[in-house]
This record gives sequence, C-alpha cells and structure tokens, in this order.
Amino acid sequence: MKRFIALMLCLCMAFSLGACSVGSSNEISGPCVTDAAGRQVAIPENSDEIRIASVYGTAVPFIVALQLTDQVTAINCKSNFWKDADENLAAAGTVGKGVVDLEALAASGATVLVHRANDAETVEAVEKLGVDVLCIQAEDMEGIYSTLVLMGDYFDRVDRANEIIAWMDAKFDKIDSIVAQIPQDERHTALCMGGELGRIAGGDMIQTWMIEKAGGIPVAAETENDCNWMNIGVETVFAWDPEYIFCTSSASLDYTVEEIMEDDAWSAMQSVKNGNVSIIPSKLDTWDMPGIADVICTFWMLHQMYPEYFSLQELEAEIAEYYEFMFGRTFDSDYLGYELT
Repeated sequence: MKRFIALMLCLCMAFSLGACSVGSSNEISGPCVTDAAGRQVAIPENSDEIRIASVYGTAVPFIVALQLTDQVTAINCKSNFWKDADENLAAAGTVGKGVVDLEALAASGATVLVHRANDAETVEAVEKLGVDVLCIQAEDMEGIYSTLVLMGDYFDRVDRANEIIAWMDAKFDKIDSIVAQIPQDERHTALCMGGELGRIAGGDMIQTWMIEKAGGIPVAAETENDCNWMNIGVETVFAWDPEYIFCTSSASLDYTVEEIMEDDAWSAMQSVKNGNVSIIPSKLDTWDMPGIADVICTFWMLHQMYPEYFSLQELEAEIAEYYEFMFGRTFDSDYLGYELT
C-alpha cells in the first residue's frame, strides 16, 4: 500500500505542479497546477488572499481537512454537520447547490471556484467572470489522494496534504495487517446498496473498494458505471445473495432496513436471515462519501464483518481519532446519529 501510494503521489505531483508556458495572451506565466480536468491553473502569488467558493459537496471534507475554512466565502454543505462543526462554514454564504448561481458568485468575492471536473460549461462561464476554477475528481481512492495533492499545491497547504496522506496511508496499512489475519474461507460476500432497492455501488465506486479493503468479497466487483450508482434490479441482488448488505448514508433512502427485514421477498437472503443489513453511519456525517472519512467507513465495515478480528472498542477509538484529526475534537454518537454494535 505505501509503495503504491508513494508512486502515485510522485506521478500526481509531476503532472499537477509545474511552470506554465508563455507565448500568447491565452497562456499564463509562473507556477501552476494541472487540475483534474487537465487544465492549467495558475497558483496565486499570495495564498492567504485566496477566497474559496464551491457548490460541489464533495469538496467540503477536503477544504476542512486542509484547514482552509477561514478562506471560504460560499459553500454547499451536504449536511448541517459541517456548519455546526466549523464556525467559518457556518458564516459562509452560498452560490448554489450543485449548479452555480453566476450572479451570486460574481458578488461573493470568491477568487476561485472548487468544482467537479466533468462540467466544462460551468468552468467556461465562471472564468468569464474573472474567477479561477480548480476542478477536482475524488470519486475513487486514487482521486481522493490526487485531490489532496492538487489542493495542497494550489492553496499552499503541501505540508498539511502530506500529513493527511501519511495518516490515511498508516490507517489503511493497519487495516491490511488485520485483514491479512482472516483466512480466505472466513471471508464474507458483501454489497453496498444505494438510495433505492436494486440500486448499487458498482465495482468502480469507493464503497466497493472499501468492502474489499475491509476483507470482504464484493459481489458487484465486475460491474461498472463510470463511478456512478447503477440500477441492477432486486432480482440480481437476490441472485448474488451477499452475506452483508451495507446501505449508503450518502443519499436519501426510499426504503428502511426494517422494511427489508420484514419483507417476505427478501427473507431468503443470507444477509436478512442473519440480521446483517445495516446503514453506513452516520445520519449527519456521511462516512461513505468520497473523502478522508472513508478511513473510518472501512474500519466500520471491517468490524461489521469480522468483529472477532476488530472489536467495538477498537472501532470507537479509531472514530474518536478521526474526528480529533479533522476537527480537533470528538463528537457524541447520539449527536451524529449512529449506534455501534
């Protein structure tokens, strides 16, 4: 794991950070980064003067982790947890949720919009306002690490980015060492289900990566949908018959665990028979959304599937350490809305 991450980070830094060429009025001079959309973006001379806006909820954990919230002017938080946890986010305005309100952005004082990489139309419109755009892609583990490198370079938070990467690397190495103790014939099959019954995380999504990292056998490993949730139908879920079903907390569910457990159509499933259907924590802070929290989501999956190898007390300690690392304090499980067993 360490060797892979080190190699990947070297490649990320080589491609993201460099000197921009000069040769026409459309080119920029000085140091720049290459963002996730392949665009060259000049690094501001004074990072303290950068003012950040974003309508992309996935960007928020990275902004928090890199300790940039005091430079945020407008933000889209998927949960009020982030505003409750950070007074700077609570004081920030908004320039839209998912879709940019160009008029509000122009009036916000933002100097850069942190945005998703697959929205060229918005990028063009925002640049016409004279606001820089930094595109990120953080839908898989490679994207999470490369986003940390990219934002660390652009916002002059390289040391903090390296600290986060080293922390995540050490935690995943710990998970690897625990999983290595679990015999192959004790490994459990598992699936992550989305907001609707029969809608699942495919093999290219972070939720499936975490299942495998936690020692599970992902039944959806061979399915892909460009890192998007996909509808396969409940019949396919029945045919796969995973031993564990983890339901996302990153989207609203149109079903409940209780409904699954009481439905005769699901009663023959191994996961239902053994009571192994659960919602990924937590109601306020979504652990399975791509970001640094994927560390504790993986620890949680490990405990759910193999409590004899990773105890409840060990899981609670990892959760507390994560919140200390991210926010400098812990949060009560009742407040966050989860119960560990």
